[in-house]
Amino acid sequence: MGFPWGTLLVTLLLSSQVLADLAADAQTLEKCLRELSTPERIAGDLQKLERYPSWTREELPCLMRCLASEKGWFDINSNRWKGQKLTDDLGADVYNYCRFELRRKAVDGCDFAYRGLRCLKQAELHAGTSLSTMLQCSRQLNATNVELMEYSKLKPKEPIPCLFQCFADAMGFYDLDGNWRLSNWQQAFGPSHDEIKSHSDLDYSECRLNDKERKEASNKCSWMYQEYRCWERLNGNHLGMESKENT
Repeated sequence: MGFPWGTLLVTLLLSSQVLADLAADAQTLEKCLRELSTPERIAGDLQKLERYPSWTREELPCLMRCLASEKGWFDINSNRWKGQKLTDDLGADVYNYCRFELRRKAVDGCDFAYRGLRCLKQAELHAGTSLSTMLQCSRQLNATNVELMEYSKLKPKEPIPCLFQCFADAMGFYDLDGNWRLSNWQQAFGPSHDEIKSHSDLDYSECRLNDKERKEASNKCSWMYQEYRCWERLNGNHLGMESKENT
């Protein structure tokens, strides 16, 4: 008996949004499943795939690498992500959100591809919100495009006064006591550059100015911007000097 592709794929499409998250069309998923599954395992494999949003590891080994390769995003032979292709297809904001994760090569190419796709999915959820919020704040402050370009250089003095405060307030970066809501920062900016530590392992305590330092700052916008610059430094953006990846 051959694979029951038609019935099972239709069932999957009707019962979840997984396919929309993983592939452009059913043919891509079908091709990868044909390569990686067997008639005896296909029913169970599709059940695993339906649980994709709750995966803590890739339950169908190498499926994500196959899907990413079929999309033209991942080169299996060289074990690397195609940055320009990802940027063209998904947008620069999505690629930049995951840039550290996508450069973090691993001997296990299947795990590398799985981590990358998980990050890109998260970027689709959060990167657009971050960009939209930043643009809304810039419009509120009557900032020009030239000033926004200067802002990305992370100069010691904030090029657009209070832009970061507007962004931080909208994204909920601080609680009422002025403490960081770390998970909100992480969702807004994506993975860090650190190849070993996760966000939860990185020590951001040095970035939070103490109460005395905050009071001595010229205003709230000033100390919030300095904390943001510290965040960027710890996460690999060395004040605008980071070199571009060859893609």
